[in-house]
Amino acid sequence: MSLDTSGRLRLRPSVPGLERRHLPRVLSWFGGLSAAVSVGWMIAFTAVLEVPGLLLSIAFVTGPALWLIWGGYRLERSEIDASRYARILQWCFGSTVGFLAVNLVTMVYFPWYNLAGNVVWAHFSVNAGAVGGFTVGYVEAQAIHREVEAAADTVRAEQLEDQRELLTYLNDLLRHEVLNSSQIIGGHASLLRTACDDDRARDRLETIERESDELIAVIENVRAMLDANRGPQTHATVDLTDLLTAEIEDCRTRFDDVEIEAELPDAAPVCGNEGLTWIFSNLLENAVEHNDGAVPHVRVTVDTTPESVTVRVADDGPGIPDADSGTLFERKSNNHGLGLYLSRILANRYGGTVELAETGPDGSVFAVRLPRASAVCPRDADTDRD
Repeated sequence: MSLDTSGRLRLRPSVPGLERRHLPRVLSWFGGLSAAVSVGWMIAFTAVLEVPGLLLSIAFVTGPALWLIWGGYRLERSEIDASRYARILQWCFGSTVGFLAVNLVTMVYFPWYNLAGNVVWAHFSVNAGAVGGFTVGYVEAQAIHREVEAAADTVRAEQLEDQRELLTYLNDLLRHEVLNSSQIIGGHASLLRTACDDDRARDRLETIERESDELIAVIENVRAMLDANRGPQTHATVDLTDLLTAEIEDCRTRFDDVEIEAELPDAAPVCGNEGLTWIFSNLLENAVEHNDGAVPHVRVTVDTTPESVTVRVADDGPGIPDADSGTLFERKSNNHGLGLYLSRILANRYGGTVELAETGPDGSVFAVRLPRASAVCPRDADTDRD
């Protein structure tokens, strides 16, 4: 057994010969041939078959033949792995031979009073045995399929838990080791630059300080992604009103010359965790930093529905050129770095979306839609895996 690219557990092929994917058609062809033969001998024995006998022949001979046609069609479209097809046909063949043998022995000692009856009897034995064998094989294959899927679910759950433990370790490593070290390096470089009189040394210290700040920004981006993937907390709830209020106040503190207008409801619970903070922090920061006006103006509004909450962040900046708007949320976006790319990934992670709703010379509007906490929060299998 092995996991395929979709994560489903597959049985390795082991039976040579006819391709397994054609075996259900063989079953249907056999059913069709059996139905054709039954019609042929009905025509041949029309003179000796009475109406009751004809009806019984149709019910007990032609009916099972048609059932075999449908069985092959149903098997081909089922979730049963193709490696089980041969086993089902073995059940069909073995049951057919066994049931026919029992009935032939009975026919030898207790034959029907005419040839037509014996032919119907033998044909019934073949079809009934095939139907019985197929039923047993199909039920067995379904049971095995369920067991295989259960095993695959267990494997996937164990792999997911291992990945989450690794993410937790990496998050702690970034927070307590790499981030702290980067901040210490930047802090010492800043202190040395302040006290240094050598211009060349000051330039180099400024480079160290700048690179340290950029490294810290990258670490914060990675931590945002790790925080959003910390297992059950991904599906917790957050009051978006409280979160936006805190982020707006933080933005006003960080940028002196900025006007932020907000229209927020009393409460707006959504599915998510602290990773949502990063999304709106990034959008507010972009609205201010990419605005060439003397006093940037930002407007934040929230619209709610029974299923979702939509936050709009509008600015009065120069807008985004058409050449950049198509790749704005891609990883290699030049104008906004990784910020909007990670915002899209995080929004998808929570079952929502982020998009550029409007842009032009009078400004841009970014819209973030998230599922309400009263709705069903997204599970891991339904979210973006970027």
